[in-house]
Amino acid sequence: MKKRYILIFLISFVVFFVLMGGAYFLYKTKITETDFQKAITENPELKPEDPKDDTVVNALLMGVDEARSDIMILASYNKLNNKMTLVSIPRDTRVEIPGYGFDKINAASARKEGAALAMETVGHLFQLPIHYYVKIDFKGAERIIDILGGVKVNVPINMDYDDPAQDLHIHIKRGEQVLDGENAVKFVRFRSGYPDQDLGRIKAQQEFIKAFAAKLTSPSSIPKAFSLIDAMSKCIRTNMDQGDIAKYAMQVKDLKVDNIKLYTLPGKPGYAKGVAYYIHDQYELVNLMNQIKRDLEVEAASEPVSVASAEAGGTATDATTGSQGGSDTAEEAGFSPSDIKVQILNSSRKSGMASKLKQELEAKGYQVVKIGDTKDMVFNYTRMVDRCGNPDKVKLAAADLGIDIIDNDIDITCGYDITIIIGKDRINGGI
Repeated sequence: MKKRYILIFLISFVVFFVLMGGAYFLYKTKITETDFQKAITENPELKPEDPKDDTVVNALLMGVDEARSDIMILASYNKLNNKMTLVSIPRDTRVEIPGYGFDKINAASARKEGAALAMETVGHLFQLPIHYYVKIDFKGAERIIDILGGVKVNVPINMDYDDPAQDLHIHIKRGEQVLDGENAVKFVRFRSGYPDQDLGRIKAQQEFIKAFAAKLTSPSSIPKAFSLIDAMSKCIRTNMDQGDIAKYAMQVKDLKVDNIKLYTLPGKPGYAKGVAYYIHDQYELVNLMNQIKRDLEVEAASEPVSVASAEAGGTATDATTGSQGGSDTAEEAGFSPSDIKVQILNSSRKSGMASKLKQELEAKGYQVVKIGDTKDMVFNYTRMVDRCGNPDKVKLAAADLGIDIIDNDIDITCGYDITIIIGKDRINGGI
């Protein structure tokens, strides 16, 4: 859920970023990241291509919230017809980082070359030139909305949710109202209680995007432009210069939400050399890239991406979906929940969590052989520990239980195949 609300704000911030670009250059010195220029000087091969003669401009959008989650999105924009596509890239995607070898994609921006290396890595994955990057710190989200005077939305249901573990308390009444920054964030995070579940939540979030964009473009925002830009300058870093921003501001000001198509890099969780990754599906990626060409209406300008050309981008050939040299699926290996012995440890400090999960697992057929509490360690996020060294069993359980953090501590004498450590995120079902 967290990635979804980050994506919503990211899209909205991008709209804001270009709409306010006409005046933004006055604050240029506040947000230009000198580390990027330094990286380019020291590594000339990482210098982005000039998009001047290209119909489609590609940008890497990187969002970071106050917790540990981050997000990477490839944005492609057709300058001639005002159409855009956004491809969300899972942070654990296994890629080859130039000069460093295979790793998770979010490790690229953590290297000394920073955003420049992240751009090169994403370009290598998609076989596209990445012209720009925009890095956004979401701590400024509430401030931006407050400067706007809030956003008017129609809250479809009474929203009530409490999670002491995350210090998250949502209490918003049903009906049309103006939400301040704090409640706007809570509005898009809320997920429980919709009659049609995900469809209801997605519809509410889409309405928020439209309302947010409408508020930004309304005449009432004009007197606040410099305050908005000043606030954004504190939470954005980019390699776009003042001319780029002014130019795209004029072009994107008429961008319609219906002209933005959202996708996710195709793939699934898997393993490579004992490490859990998100393994992208190369053939499905080819299909996605060809779909993007159709969305942007540029298929006539160049040949569709082929499997051969895409494979030149460096597929993780030694990676397997859920196995380390074994069968591709747990089902093919002949495993079922009844073959998996589980230890459950509760680190959330809320009593009864281990017993509750034990009942759920046994109902699914798992053998729960031991439950207990961690003594001194408290985890914010639930995780699974591989104790048997059999990735097929781990994959089956992780997918079945919705756990995406997997550690290794092999001990074939312990009497169980996996250990599940319950984190605070499981309190009240998580959000």
